[in-house]
Formats: sequence, C-alpha cells, structure tokens
Amino acid sequence: MRKKIFNLFLLFLFCIFSILPAYSAEKIKINNDETGIWIFEINTNKYGSKIKPFVTEKLTTPQKVYEDNCFDLVVNGGYYDVKNAKSVSYVVIDGVIVADPNLHTDLIESLKKENRLDKVLSRTELRILENKRHKLKFDIARHTDPIKKGWKIKHSLQAGPMLYPTMDLVDEGFVTYEDDMVKSQSADILKRRERTAIGLKGKRLYIVIFTKDHKVDAKELKNFMKKNLKVDKAMTFDGGISTAINCKGVSIGSLGKYQRKVKSFLIIER
Repeated sequence: MRKKIFNLFLLFLFCIFSILPAYSAEKIKINNDETGIWIFEINTNKYGSKIKPFVTEKLTTPQKVYEDNCFDLVVNGGYYDVKNAKSVSYVVIDGVIVADPNLHTDLIESLKKENRLDKVLSRTELRILENKRHKLKFDIARHTDPIKKGWKIKHSLQAGPMLYPTMDLVDEGFVTYEDDMVKSQSADILKRRERTAIGLKGKRLYIVIFTKDHKVDAKELKNFMKKNLKVDKAMTFDGGISTAINCKGVSIGSLGKYQRKVKSFLIIER
C-alpha cells in the first residue's frame, strides 16, 4: 500500500514538473530565427499585471537588475543623462511619477534655447492603463495625448519616437532641419544602430532587440514592426549602446554581452 502511495506521489510530481516548463515557455515566447534580431512575445491578457517599469537611483545594467530581483525579463527603457543619472523621460509606476525630466534643470534650459522643450517632453510612451474594475489595457501614445474616460495611467515608460502608425521625428524633437538639411539628430535616429522596439498587436506585447549583427535606422525599424510583425502600434526605447535585455538564458548587450548602465527599464515579474 505504501509503495502504491509513493508511486502515485512520484506520478503527481512528474505531472507538476511537466507542466511548469510549458507555463514558463507560454509566458514569454522567444524567437531568434533571423541573425541579430530577437523577438520576445508576451500575452498581456494573461501576464499584463506582471509588466511594469523599474527605475534605479544609480545607473545600472539590466543584468544587475535581473539578477538582484529574480525577474523573468529586464530590458533597457527610457532616455537619461549619463553624466548625472537624471532621467530625460517620464516614468510612472503605480500612478506615481518616479522619473520627471522637468527636474533636470540644465536639460530644460538647453531645450528651451533650442526651441525643443515641448517636443521632447511630449515624446511617445508605453502606457499600461487601468479602469475601476482593475482591468488593464496597453497602449502607445504621445505623453500629452488624452486618456479615454474611465481609464487612468497605472504605469508608463516614455522614450520614443513612435514608429507606427505615425512617425514624426521632427515633432518629437529627434531631428531638426535647416535649409532642408539635417541640422541635428538625437539617439542617432537616422543612422543604423542597435535598437530596442516595443510593439502592440491585440493582446500581445512584442519586445524586439536589434543587435550589432543587424543594425537598423528608424525607417527600417518601422517597416519591420509594420510588415514583419504587423503590429497595431510601435515605438522605440533607448537604443545604440544602451540596447540590452535579459530573459531566461538570454543576455544581450549592444556589443555582445557588454551592457551599458542605464536609468530605467521595463520588467516582467516572476
């Protein structure tokens, strides 16, 4: 009798551990079919409550955040000043603004002189909205875009530019022209660089990483998100050498495994 009970217990454990990998695999699907392009797909209907921004006081790497907090995924987020670790992007967590570019007074004064302040402050953000029934909805919108009645921002992480359905690099303060020539550009947006992109399609959230083995500019990135993933909306996070992600056994930096220290992140809790 004891042997029979023991065997049933072993069978129960086998069933449990057989289910766990499938659950984990379903939570975050990883695709690396094309060299230099990593696609992470998450079902927001099931796991939306696990997704949120994360901000550190001191600059640090996604790898460090990943290891210290036992998250399922950590990816680089918004823009920041590498000299003083101040945020250049808005970040909201649980309805509270935890990173505010207005507090970076030197930046504000500089943008005023360049006549870019309103453009930079209104850049695109990933929004996680919540209604009175605690239902969540994901959206990509400009920071100044209104919120539909009945919803409020639970979390948001700003970066930009918006890639799809509309892309306006001038209106978001990434490119300035003079006499029909490019006068300046931010984030090397017109150059082929490593990139971090976010896409929404129905109930799916896509995190897309372009590494040093497949660099793209903003237009190429837009076309990939539109044609390859057929997203409803897409935007970029900080890119270039800030591009980095950690998820399960995957650790990616802009130069192989090297990761630059950054200020904000998008994370998925375990």
